[in-house]
Amino acid sequence: MRTHYIERRLERFDLPLSIKRMLSRLSPLRPLVIQLLLVCALGLTARPVAASPASSALPDDLTPIYLIQGDGPRTPLPRQRVSTFGLVSGVQSNGFYLQDPTGDGDPETSDGIFVYTSSAPRVNAGECILVRAAEATEYYDKTELTTPRSLEALSDELCGGGSLTAAPAPLPAPNVEPASLLEPFEGMLVSFDELQGVVQGPTRQFSNGNVEIALIAEQALPFVQGGRVFQSNAADAVGLIFLGNGLGAELPQAGWGDRVRVRAAEPGRPVRAVVDYSFGKYLLLPLPGQEIQVLSRRGANDRTAQPDAGAFRVCSFNVQGLGRGLDQLSDEAAYEAALRQRAAAISDGLQNCEIIGLQETGKPEDAANLARVLTEISRLDYRAIAFAGPGTSSPDFPLTNSLLVRDDRVTVLHAQNEQACSRFSFSVRLIPGQCPARLLPLFNRPPLVADLLVRGPWEEDYPLTVVVNHWRSKRGDESVNVVHRTLQAEHVALIAQNRLDADPDAHVVVLGDLNDFEASEPVVTLQRGPQPAEGAVREEERTLLWHAFEALPRQDRYTYNFNGASQTLDHLLLSPGMKADFSGMDIVHINADFPSAQPGPAEAAQGPSSIYGSSDHDPLVLTVRPGGGAWIAGSAQVANMPVELADGAGAVIARTESDALGEFRFFDLRPGPYSLRFALPEQIMQLARAGRSDGSAAVLPVEVEPGRATVVELSARDRRVAAGAASALFSILYGAETAERAGHTDP
Repeated sequence: MRTHYIERRLERFDLPLSIKRMLSRLSPLRPLVIQLLLVCALGLTARPVAASPASSALPDDLTPIYLIQGDGPRTPLPRQRVSTFGLVSGVQSNGFYLQDPTGDGDPETSDGIFVYTSSAPRVNAGECILVRAAEATEYYDKTELTTPRSLEALSDELCGGGSLTAAPAPLPAPNVEPASLLEPFEGMLVSFDELQGVVQGPTRQFSNGNVEIALIAEQALPFVQGGRVFQSNAADAVGLIFLGNGLGAELPQAGWGDRVRVRAAEPGRPVRAVVDYSFGKYLLLPLPGQEIQVLSRRGANDRTAQPDAGAFRVCSFNVQGLGRGLDQLSDEAAYEAALRQRAAAISDGLQNCEIIGLQETGKPEDAANLARVLTEISRLDYRAIAFAGPGTSSPDFPLTNSLLVRDDRVTVLHAQNEQACSRFSFSVRLIPGQCPARLLPLFNRPPLVADLLVRGPWEEDYPLTVVVNHWRSKRGDESVNVVHRTLQAEHVALIAQNRLDADPDAHVVVLGDLNDFEASEPVVTLQRGPQPAEGAVREEERTLLWHAFEALPRQDRYTYNFNGASQTLDHLLLSPGMKADFSGMDIVHINADFPSAQPGPAEAAQGPSSIYGSSDHDPLVLTVRPGGGAWIAGSAQVANMPVELADGAGAVIARTESDALGEFRFFDLRPGPYSLRFALPEQIMQLARAGRSDGSAAVLPVEVEPGRATVVELSARDRRVAAGAASALFSILYGAETAERAGHTDP
């Protein structure tokens, strides 16, 4: 280790090669200070390449930063106390980044590192600092120095004059593992050319004041399926570029789909940033003065449709910590503003849904307060149903499941929390009498089960059981969490099974924040039902509950955004007896794509913009039409194609546009004959004859049946797709100018 350090320092002197080789062979056991003195003595008559550290300013056990980092993802010196020095490249609120002024020239080892000081460090960018006796550690796989015994300012001459050269660094791209690109730069000052990208993770604000944005480079966007990064597509997710404000750069408030540009304050210069590693992702921290600005905004106006009186809706909404806990909304004014903000989202975004399962109300009284404000805003009578549970008693972040119902449409027959007990401990608060001896409670937030009757123009009131859930969070050890959630899924499946055993045609809706993905073991367990009794055989392909997301286009299946990846944490499932009445499913994207909006004064908490960013979860809306629902699932094969739906008489009754993957839906239809009219822009060609076509439009007849989806597919192709993909590929691999030249041929 010391020999390696001496070799690097020898390069700073213009010594004969024979002397350099002799010095490099000095025993590493010889005190480092003696070795340094020998080097300095021999260099008295030599021309120095850069200033060498004075021996009196450095400890005799100096370890260069690049040796602390090593040539892999983890430090080769774990838990060892080391001393090092370098230039401060950036300062955070709880530490600073330190970089070796010369480095070792090895592309596999980083010359920079983060020094964790807990509180704000008394150092400045550009200072030469000696870190004495700090511990080399891995904090969630981030190599850093912690608990230094002292920090000492050194003369700039000891750090090569006090300036660092930013190393050119590659940026993440789809299908390329980020570690292979950025791990050798962890903690270093780097540079990259001006960047334009499309936001995937909206501006995220942390409690310590830090801000992050996730984006995909614009030239890489054609290689992201549908233009949206999903958690389920790892090849796309690795291409995310994360920006942070930890060093003082100003980041704008941006939502999904916004175009953002990152450039240096001085035109023509590269962007300078420090590479950080934070909880599983590489983060670029631009230096102060770099410009990050929004070039264009994506238009958004997402609200659920308002059905007629012949249908009703069941909704799910995680209202994000709507309580008075110390870590929630302890200020009364902020609490009242948040109530109005969430109520506006329900009244406007959810169009005054008749039945709403809520997660993350703090205590039962918080659900009652939300019902009060919602009644005031909507001028409809809402009632809250909620019961205290183990999680209600937390002074910091109380949570409970709740239900809001409209009194003009819904009668509550019975409601209760249904706790489960287990022989395993998951640190759930034990309430006396809740579980038998030697058993422990399974839910911090027990499922709320409510039996309802829904009134409407149908012959008899519609009986419905709603089960509101909020399962174990994904925070912490996921190997434990998934076991906990799977046991919770088995209990909720048993609740549904008991209802269906009593009445195979029972109407049961299970909804809420399940904190897991569609294909996860807990969600699949809920769909398939509880494990059969010992000795019994589970029926193949048996489905206890049907997942309503199966009716949605693939691009629409997300309720949450984590680290720039869209994903599904909230779910809504229904019993087979309700499929004939299923008339539509909607995920109302008013939150996951937007930065969180801080609730303002009561008078400002209404209006179109107030519904966006009221939570970090998107709400769900199920439409039920007793007596028979119908819908069309279709694909135009081409994105953004206008589609019209006409009734049997030829009158247009609905319009939509295909999404980025070419899919579209028409929900809440009555059974009968329809026709679909696809506009055919000049660049779109119809591949196969389907129905009739006049050259500018394709018309397909459709017979819609009750209780099932009618699937329609148009065979079409965009002539520009192949050429556009080839051009984008050239741009990524060879640069934009080469791609432009590739599109032209010599005369």
